[in-house]
Amino acid sequence: MTNIEAYKIWAPDNARWTEWAKPVLFANTSAPIKTTGLLSLDLPDIKWLDFFNQNTALIVDLPGKKGVEETLALAQFGYRPVPLYNGVCVENYTNMLVDTRVLSKVLYTGAELLSAMHIKNDAPPIFMLDSGRMKSYHKTPGMYDNRWCVFPQDMPSASFLIKHKINKIIVRTEQTPSYFNKVFYDDKILNDLTHILFRYQQAGIKIHVSCGDDTVNELNVSKPSQFKCLFYRFYTMLGLSKNPIGGFGSLTPMAGGSESGYYGVG
Repeated sequence: MTNIEAYKIWAPDNARWTEWAKPVLFANTSAPIKTTGLLSLDLPDIKWLDFFNQNTALIVDLPGKKGVEETLALAQFGYRPVPLYNGVCVENYTNMLVDTRVLSKVLYTGAELLSAMHIKNDAPPIFMLDSGRMKSYHKTPGMYDNRWCVFPQDMPSASFLIKHKINKIIVRTEQTPSYFNKVFYDDKILNDLTHILFRYQQAGIKIHVSCGDDTVNELNVSKPSQFKCLFYRFYTMLGLSKNPIGGFGSLTPMAGGSESGYYGVG
């Protein structure tokens, strides 16, 4: 299976949500992927979602491989996976701030499974995020900085969702720590995603969250700092390393060096 073939399975031409799918984790793998090199997947038994609902969109914000497994299990209900991963993976680099090598490989394994599913082109979406996208903050010279975040432009607008009858969103996140007061579920939503969810909430879309267990709770998303601020994207981008070919990823310059270096994803 080539990178293009795998991407087309995750983002078929006629699916309603394909324009938001990100090709970054597929684009830097040019050689065909052999079946023997694929990683195994263990799909969970979904207990927090009782039934398929055409009016509900899902956001799976889980770490790496776990997020792909949960998404494929949900796809069996009839939902359409939409990968939003936007951090470059360089397989021969061991110094990536966000190690996306396993995630990159399981997307190919997932393509094999997904190709056998019969999902309607207008099926409601599962937007796929990696909760570890901003996990590492210890950037040092020589490290490959592929941290990334999601912006409102990376997901459909509230008006587009409402136009297509989506009136509810469920966010699937990691398990809430035992010391964490579950009244404050919104604190478990990463800040970049909160900027998007608050827009949806303002438009009348109901937001719910499932934090690792089998329950789903309605969420009142708090207004994030710098909400709709003209400089929000600018200041956020200052801390990230944009790749000139697409996505996020470049070498952190060595002290006194003049070259930043980058790895293209074409």
